[in-house]
Amino acid sequence: TYVVLKVQNLKSTTIDRRGSEPCWEQDFMFEICAGGKGFIIELWKKGLLWDSILGVLWISLATVEHATDEGPGSWWTLHSEVIKNGSEIQGTKTPTSHEILLDVYFAVPF
Repeated sequence: TYVVLKVQNLKSTTIDRRGSEPCWEQDFMFEICAGGKGFIIELWKKGLLWDSILGVLWISLATVEHATDEGPGSWWTLHSEVIKNGSEIQGTKTPTSHEILLDVYFAVPF
């Protein structure tokens, strides 16, 4: 499995890991403009011919806290559907059985 993060016009991907409880321990840092509404996290399962999505999560930037250091993170339930208003993603719905542990925060400048 692997994770894809999408925020504004930026996209980043983890390396793929095997097992039922994969761990990436990977940090991502994005410089984004203030106009953004949120970001998408997708969990994918690598396939022989094509990859399949296991779940998706949309996190509103308005809910993200500021921090100076990493925290313990929080468990987030992944969903199977994306809620859109036109082409703009506004959330996700229909929970799956998959969860992901994330530590999401705005880094406070030094």
